[in-house]
Amino acid sequence: MSVHKEDVVGKHDVQNLARESAEVEITKKDERTPLIHNEGKSRLWPPPVRRYVPVEPVAFAYYCCIIMSMPLIEFYMYDKIAESYGGVNHTTSHQCGQRADNSSEAKLENKIQSKAALYNILLVTASSFPGIIQTIFLGSLSDRYGRKLSIILPLCGLLSALTVYLFVFELHLPLGYLFIGNTIEGFSGSFGTMLTAIFGCAADITPVGPKRGFRITVIQAVMSFGSASGSLVAGIWTQMVNFKQPLYFLIALSGATLLFTIFIFPETRRNLHKERLTVKDHLKLLKISFQFYTKDTPDKRRWKLIVSLMTFFTSFSVVLINTTVLTLYLLATPFCWSKIQITSYSAARTIINWICILGLTHFLLGRFSEVTIAIIGCVSNILFLGILGCAESSIFVIVAAAFGIFSDAPPAMMRSVMSKLVSPDEQGAMFSSVSTMEMVASSLLGIVANLIYKASLSFFPGLIFVILSGFIFMTVLMLGALSYSLKKSSSQPSQTITVTKD
Repeated sequence: MSVHKEDVVGKHDVQNLARESAEVEITKKDERTPLIHNEGKSRLWPPPVRRYVPVEPVAFAYYCCIIMSMPLIEFYMYDKIAESYGGVNHTTSHQCGQRADNSSEAKLENKIQSKAALYNILLVTASSFPGIIQTIFLGSLSDRYGRKLSIILPLCGLLSALTVYLFVFELHLPLGYLFIGNTIEGFSGSFGTMLTAIFGCAADITPVGPKRGFRITVIQAVMSFGSASGSLVAGIWTQMVNFKQPLYFLIALSGATLLFTIFIFPETRRNLHKERLTVKDHLKLLKISFQFYTKDTPDKRRWKLIVSLMTFFTSFSVVLINTTVLTLYLLATPFCWSKIQITSYSAARTIINWICILGLTHFLLGRFSEVTIAIIGCVSNILFLGILGCAESSIFVIVAAAFGIFSDAPPAMMRSVMSKLVSPDEQGAMFSSVSTMEMVASSLLGIVANLIYKASLSFFPGLIFVILSGFIFMTVLMLGALSYSLKKSSSQPSQTITVTKD
């Protein structure tokens, strides 16, 4: 939290306040001021780390690897399933449009799409559900023992999964063996633990305010650039060569990132605990991540955190669903896009979106709150999904991308909002709860989305995108209520909060 000189309390004063349970007057200036009440802990925020911490390179490399591997697996599965049916391979052929009016070929296409969607459901389940508990535990643990462990473990899991994929490709093993790699990755914490660690680092090294909001946006933009780069390279590489060469590259990149993290990346969490945890302590760590949403504070932060968390459930699930269902959607009629077209579209859209989002946040953060920018992003997402779901030709897919240019902004903005509602010692636990929600969203809604897409193939393939636009509309209403509440709170002259320390 940014504090004035008269608010700064020395170390001995903090101890005296703790013993005497003195009351400290804190003035809330605006909705960018953290509204936290951390009972039992000091409310004083430590100064940010002064030197540059290379969070962005690690985030870029990890998401480049994980997103680049996704289309490889999807295209590989699609090809193998098509071969098993003796049908024309859509990902290596451009005959889709010519066969669109042939009823028997259309039925074959639906069978391939349906089975590919089923495999997507199983792969998402294998990686996401094991990672949920790991993310909760490791996020809270990172508050005590540092962020590096929570970065190293997902990198190890990713490297293991890529190695399994390579064996499947090289030895032409059944598709079921792909689940081994996803399960290993899930038990390492998967992307949920990585998100927790990366944004926990961002909270450690930046002060509360617009600087933190912009740094979080930059990190998320870098992750998206990594995702776009990986998706684009995967499409071009597999189209020109095969599925194996990109996997060798991914194994090398993930291995180099792991070594960089172990030997070069600094620990950003200070005042680390050295004592060992008992079983009871482990259970307490798991409990902390849920207490934000069950135990309220005098400043009524619980409902604000719940509303913010629901934003992740909708907005992040849309992002994950777009990377799975959208690929199948564009492979099928009436679009019949090739691998290069799909990956180029995704990459171009991501890069253009985040350049615009960075410009938007840099210009507006000093003038409007993060919640307002998140609302703008949600409206943009509604337009994107609605047009995409009703698209009847490729031109509408391009138009949808133009309207959805700010659609990726809400998650970054709400991370910044939530980091201000909790204390420094709660950052890891809070971000782990957010990452857990993202994993639950990608698991449950990912499964539901694939099932809806599978069921609606024969009459309305774009139904899932229209449904998702409805979810985002409900998010806009919740964010409007949150924005009103924060403005109302900021208009109050002051609030007395008791500071105690065990």
